[in-house]
Amino acid sequence: MVSPVPPEIRKFLPLIALALFAVLILPQILHGKKSTTSASTRAATTTAALNLIDKGEQAYKSAHSRYTEHVADVISPALADDLALGLAVDLNVSTDGQTYYVSVASDVLSLLRARQGDKQIADSCAVIKSSKGVKCPAPPVAPGTKTTTK
Repeated sequence: MVSPVPPEIRKFLPLIALALFAVLILPQILHGKKSTTSASTRAATTTAALNLIDKGEQAYKSAHSRYTEHVADVISPALADDLALGLAVDLNVSTDGQTYYVSVASDVLSLLRARQGDKQIADSCAVIKSSKGVKCPAPPVAPGTKTTTK
């Protein structure tokens, strides 16, 4: 039986197969794990960003008698670092500027906080992707409330 591959190419087939292996398969095998932040770190960053925006809104309200609808008005270096990790922020303020809500979400956690005047009216959390170290933060304790530990 006659081979359909000419003899001069047949002697190079092992080298061609090795080259294809090196180009296509070897990089996938040797590809190291990319350095990423852990899920618990992303959850903590999400919580920190929510707290920084909330504190910034309160400071803005005390200075201007209304909340701001722009994250740029409450930005700080720490908040900028948190936002650089890819957090999604939704900030909305009522027309009179006395009520606002902020939603901060990462790939593992989604948080929402709302204030009307100086009173916090909502504080919600949803775990989007359950993972080690990912949990909703404990709700803040109202001023004047006593806590007991066992």
